[in-house]
Amino acid sequence: MFDIGFLELAVIMVLALLVLGPERLPKAARKVGYWFGKARRYVEGMKAQVEAEFDSTEVKRLLHNQEVQIRELQSKLNPTENILNADQQNQFIDDDDPGTGHIEAAPDEVSEKPVVSQYEMIEEDDERWDSLEDSNPSLDTAVEKVAEEKNTLDKAQ
Repeated sequence: MFDIGFLELAVIMVLALLVLGPERLPKAARKVGYWFGKARRYVEGMKAQVEAEFDSTEVKRLLHNQEVQIRELQSKLNPTENILNADQQNQFIDDDDPGTGHIEAAPDEVSEKPVVSQYEMIEEDDERWDSLEDSNPSLDTAVEKVAEEKNTLDKAQ
């Protein structure tokens, strides 16, 4: 924890023996041990509370699922955007040259095809989450950003 070697510990013990004397050294050692144990238990309790409140795996899973939904929406919007762009170009062609009629899009371009999901939603208890978690560093940065925002909100309150 503090990276104290045997030599440093021996020097501290000798100094404590010289300063406190042999009569008070056992009481002081007990008090120091008591306070170190109490501090360690406090830190471990705080770690457990923070981990319980801010479960990073849950946030990463939610972020992944939102990314999947965004990709699916983008894939649905791309054909619509292409059709709108074609209509706009046709409108400009009609406006520039009054002799041309409105050009209709081919029936194949207009018909909507059902979009099959390319991505799979990951549930909370899925074992594949560990492999995804290791392979996607952008989720780690997103989780860090969320944690920073949560800390700033907590400080503001």
